[in-house]
Amino acid sequence: MNAFRREIIFTGNPNAGKSTLFNALTGAHARTGNWHGVTVGALSKAVKSPRGRFLYTDLPGIYSLDGYSMEEKGAADYLRGHKNALLVNVADVRTLSRSLRLTRALIGAGYAVVLALTMCRAFRKNGGSVNVSALSAALGVPVFAVDAFRPREVKAFNSFLQGEGAFRAAHARKTGEKDEGEKPLPRSVYVPQKRKAGFIEKICYNRALCLPLFFCLMGSLFFLTFGRGMPGAAMKSWLEELICVRLADAVGAHLSVPAVRALVCDGFFRSAGGVLSFLPQLAMLYGFLLFMEESGYMSALAFTADGVFRKFGLNGRAVFCVLLGFGCTAQAILSTRGFENRAMQKRTICALPYISCSAKLPVYLTLLSSFFARPFLAVAGLYALGVVVSLLVFSFLSRGEKGEFILELPEMQLPDPIFFVKTLLFRLKQFIIKIVTVVTAFTLAVWFFSSFNFSLRYVPAEESMLAFFSDGLKYVFYPVGVRDWETAFALFSGLVAKENVAGLLTLFYPAGLPYTAPTAFALAVFVLFCSPCISAIAASAREIGWKDSLCNAVLQTATAVLAAYAAYFLFVYRIFIPAAAVLVLLLAAGKRLCFERIHRKERRHAQKFHR
Repeated sequence: MNAFRREIIFTGNPNAGKSTLFNALTGAHARTGNWHGVTVGALSKAVKSPRGRFLYTDLPGIYSLDGYSMEEKGAADYLRGHKNALLVNVADVRTLSRSLRLTRALIGAGYAVVLALTMCRAFRKNGGSVNVSALSAALGVPVFAVDAFRPREVKAFNSFLQGEGAFRAAHARKTGEKDEGEKPLPRSVYVPQKRKAGFIEKICYNRALCLPLFFCLMGSLFFLTFGRGMPGAAMKSWLEELICVRLADAVGAHLSVPAVRALVCDGFFRSAGGVLSFLPQLAMLYGFLLFMEESGYMSALAFTADGVFRKFGLNGRAVFCVLLGFGCTAQAILSTRGFENRAMQKRTICALPYISCSAKLPVYLTLLSSFFARPFLAVAGLYALGVVVSLLVFSFLSRGEKGEFILELPEMQLPDPIFFVKTLLFRLKQFIIKIVTVVTAFTLAVWFFSSFNFSLRYVPAEESMLAFFSDGLKYVFYPVGVRDWETAFALFSGLVAKENVAGLLTLFYPAGLPYTAPTAFALAVFVLFCSPCISAIAASAREIGWKDSLCNAVLQTATAVLAAYAAYFLFVYRIFIPAAAVLVLLLAAGKRLCFERIHRKERRHAQKFHR
C-alpha cells in the first residue's frame, strides 16, 4: 500500500452497478451482469495518473457489515482491514431508501464515504427525482450521480476521487453515529419512481412460463448456431475454408522444405486455425449468455427455478453457477462463494465440471459433424446430458440442508448496445488470445515431438518420440473402437485446455477422423464427463484445497472412461440401460465417498479448533 497514494474501494448492495463503474474508471474488464452475485472476491487494479498511483478495489455486494453469504462476509472483512481507504458506496437510485442503510452504517463506522448514484436516467424516465446536493447535505458526505456509459461524467468523478479534497470531504461528518436504519427521505430530497411491471417481466417472473421460455430460447440458439445451413454453421464453414484451405495452401506453396511446410500448414493453419474457425458459433453462444446476464433474465430464471433445484438439494442460487458453467467452468466454480455455507459450495463444485463449457464446443463439433446429419441435435443432447448428470450429482451429495435463498430482483432491461458489443468482443478476444498462445504453442510442441525421433530425424508419427511415450494410452479406449495412440493423447490433452483436443485431432487427422459414429459419440461423451482444464482445477483448489480438487479430477476422469464405454454400448450392443445403471451407481458411490471424506475432515478440524 505504501506505493499507492490512496486505495479506493467500491462497495454497496448487490446489483447496484459497482463493477460497471469500476471498469469505466479503471479500464478493467471485471465481469458485470444484471443479477445478484456477479463479483465473488476482491478485484484490484492499479491506476497511474498525473496525481500519482491509486489502487482501485471492487468488492462483492453487501447489505450490511454483518455478512450473510461467504462472499458478503469476505467483503465485510476486507472493509474492516482497510479503514483508511476511501469508500465509493455505489447505490442504485431506484432502491435508494434501502441502500442508505448500508451508507449510514459505513458513515457511522468511521469510513470515508463517497456516495455514487447509478441508474439515474432510467429513474428519472419513470417519474422519479433526487436532489443530489440536498442528499449530500443530509448525509454529510459527497454524493454524485454517475452514468458509467457517459465518459464525461466518469472523468469528472474520477478526478474528484483522485483529488486532495476527496478524503477530507468524505470525512466531513463526525464519526460514531449509530445506524439509523431505513430512515425515510423527505420528498424535497427524493421522490420514488412510479413504475409497474411490464409485459416481459410478468412473463419472466411467471413460474409456469419462465422455464419453458428458457428451453425454447436455448433450442432456438442451438438450431441457429449448429443447424445445417444456419448462420452459425455457415460462418464457421466459410472461416474454416479461409484459414485451413486457402491460407494454408497459399503459404504452403512458398515452402519447399517438407518439415517446415508441415509445421506451418498442418501445425498452425489446419490445427490451431481449425479451432479458430469455431469463433462465429462461440460468438452466438457468448452473446446469448451475455444478454441473459445483462438483461436480468438470469435472476428471473433463478427465482422461478428455486423450487426445482431444491428437489436436488440446492436452491435457485445454483442457476447462476450452472449458466456460468456454459461459458467457463473456472468462473462458475468461483461464483459458488455466493452460497451461505461451505457444504453447499462443495457439492456444487463437485457437480459443475459436468456442465459443458464453451471450450468443449469445438471438440463436440470436431467429433460429431462428420457422422450426424443434424449435429445441432447431438450437441444439444450432450449439453442436456451434462445438466442432467450435474443435477444427479447434486442429489447424490445432498445432505438435506438447502439453505435460505435471498435474491435481489433487478428490473428487466435491454443491455446498453455499445457496452454489449464491447463486452462480447472482449470475451472473443480472450478466446483468440488463448488459441494463438496456449493452444498454438501446445500444438506446435506436439507436432515437433510427433515428427522427430530421439535422434532428431524427421520421421512418421509412429516412429516419433511422442509415440514412444503415448502408445500405452490407446488401450484405455480399445473397448470403444480406438486403435491408435494419437486419439488417446489428444483426448487426455484436454486436461490442459479443452481446445487442445480439437486442435490435435485436426493435426493428426487432416483428412478426417477414421472412426464410426458410435466411436465418435463415445469420445464426445468422454470429453463431457472428463475432468475440466487446469484453470478450473486451480479455481476449485482455491475453494476446497488441492488435495480434494485432484481427487475429484481423478474420479471424474475415471468416470469419463466408463461413460464412454456405456455410450459405445448404446450404439453397438444395445445394452445401454444396464451400462448406464452401473455407471450411475459408480458415480454415486465415488462422489459420496469423496464428499463424506471431505465432510469428516472438516468436522475433525472444527473440533480441534474449538479445543
